[in-house]
Amino acid sequence: MDSDKFYTCKSDRAFKEVFLKKNDSEPLQALLELILEIKIDYLEIKKTELLSGNVNIKDKRVDAVVYAGNKKIDIEINSQDKDYVKPRNTAYICNMYQSHTLVGELYDEKTDIVLVNLTWGLGSKESKKTKYMIMSEDGKQYVKNFIIYEINMDYFDKLWYSKNEEEIKKNMYLIMLNLDKKELEAMPKDKRDKIVDKYITNVTIVNDNPEFQKYMSEEEDKRKIQNSLISEAKNEGISQGISEEKNNVAKNLLSMNMPIEDISKATGLSLEEIKNISKNL
Repeated sequence: MDSDKFYTCKSDRAFKEVFLKKNDSEPLQALLELILEIKIDYLEIKKTELLSGNVNIKDKRVDAVVYAGNKKIDIEINSQDKDYVKPRNTAYICNMYQSHTLVGELYDEKTDIVLVNLTWGLGSKESKKTKYMIMSEDGKQYVKNFIIYEINMDYFDKLWYSKNEEEIKKNMYLIMLNLDKKELEAMPKDKRDKIVDKYITNVTIVNDNPEFQKYMSEEEDKRKIQNSLISEAKNEGISQGISEEKNNVAKNLLSMNMPIEDISKATGLSLEEIKNISKNL
């Protein structure tokens, strides 16, 4: 285990450890105010139990939902912009929307169901923020309370190295998420405020925790094993249609909670075939 490795909040686990703290929601509140461009008077972080049983919903379901005013907010950290990310995250917000609707006694649109995607891999030339809603081809909204924000983190990573001091200061709460330990420690005082200082303290404490380092090391090992299984499967002729080998590889990857979209790409099996394999495990 590399105890000297520093995990930024580009890591989903690091982000949740740093920001989803019930006893200190101030950094998260500041971050969401920047992203949503609203003033939040009160914020609450609640553990959540979403609808289960759907094989397309990840094993690690939404850990917490953030309540702010009339909004229920899920934040997803996407370290890469892979093909499966958007369908997977759409499944999350649909699941949250359905859960909220079933709990209430009325069908209404008073509560905004919001997904915030902090995504790397979009390219720094793309828009820094995109807002998605359900609407017709001519722009007519179907419902007003189903909202997805895609935050282009590549834009903010690049902004840090620009000379636009005004924009850097304005967007520091997003920029700081992927700064390494040396960059955080060397950050000039004029770029820091109470929130930035608190973030630096919290992310350092998280990285100094041996249990966190152990968890991250095991997750990286798991990811390497998954990649090795995919490579091995391809080398043994998956693309030539060796069905038994496909099934065995799919079983191994399912046991490691790999998204079925990735398993489908690696094995050539359909999503339906993978679901059937999952049922028989």
